[in-house]
Amino acid sequence: MSDSSAAKTIEVLDTPDEHMTFMSSQWPEFAAFAWEKYLSEGRGAVVIDLKRATKAGARFQVPTYYLADGSERLRASGGWPSEEVAELIRNYDPRQDVAFIVLRLNGEQFHYNASDELTPPRAHKSRLSRARRRKK
Repeated sequence: MSDSSAAKTIEVLDTPDEHMTFMSSQWPEFAAFAWEKYLSEGRGAVVIDLKRATKAGARFQVPTYYLADGSERLRASGGWPSEEVAELIRNYDPRQDVAFIVLRLNGEQFHYNASDELTPPRAHKSRLSRARRRKK
């Protein structure tokens, strides 16, 4: 598949509704990841990088990473994209919510504060339990 046709198919993911659908479909993994990173690095956001997404067969591979407040990576990127995002990071409840930043194909950045019945600590505990069962 050429880069242009891959980009055209990835474009379908780059709407606010599709951002929410993607975050919801991956919530257990995102919530567990966010809690793990919060415990080790402090407050921050899960960054979903649609600009570097690829399509492999019928599936999309979307790079994600955690950007911690006060981290070298955040400083190198010039800080939070806006005061609104900085305020979100200062005020979200990591026991209930996950802060997301979506790097859009057009260079814009959207942010979300998401939550679900499955809280980040419970998602993390569940992931650890599954990992222990696999090791047995």
